[in-house]
Amino acid sequence: MIKSEERVIVVSTKPLRDYIIEVAIMFQEGANSVIIKGYGKFISKAVDLYNAVLSRMKDSVELSGVLINSEVIQGRIKPYIAIRIKRRY
Repeated sequence: MIKSEERVIVVSTKPLRDYIIEVAIMFQEGANSVIIKGYGKFISKAVDLYNAVLSRMKDSVELSGVLINSEVIQGRIKPYIAIRIKRRY
């Protein structure tokens, strides 16, 4: 369940550094948590993004939860991973 103070980043073909900047901007704008979501072949890129954010932001963020599931999109079942990170105060 996504709360109003959460933001979602769907990982796809953009370079990893662009997503890292998006996460930083979302936290600066006041988001308490960010969900990094990767579908299909982008699941591993979502995990890479989480690791990159963790290594850059160190103690200011923490892993809040991981959800692995699938959903139907345009009549096809798409697996995904949703990694929730939250800001540490």
